Amino acid sequence: MCRADLDAAAARIRAAWVPGRECRLRPRRARLYVLQVAKLDAAGLIRPERASAVAARAEVLAEEMEGARCPTSTEI
Repeated sequence: MCRADLDAAAARIRAAWVPGRECRLRPRRARLYVLQVAKLDAAGLIRPERASAVAARAEVLAEEMEGARCPTSTEI
């Protein structure tokens, strides 16, 4: 997986988050994982197939939280 693919995965995670409607914590963390893996990939410290697997898993984790309320939300 190349840097552009990892950046695209991070952008998809960010684009899927709807401000004010759902908790941003898990999608934000998933995006940060992908960005960190992109740095490792650029430095040659992670195998491309592993980088791809981490990015795919991060997207799944972000999607699983779709519609979830933030634990600090005051809404009922």
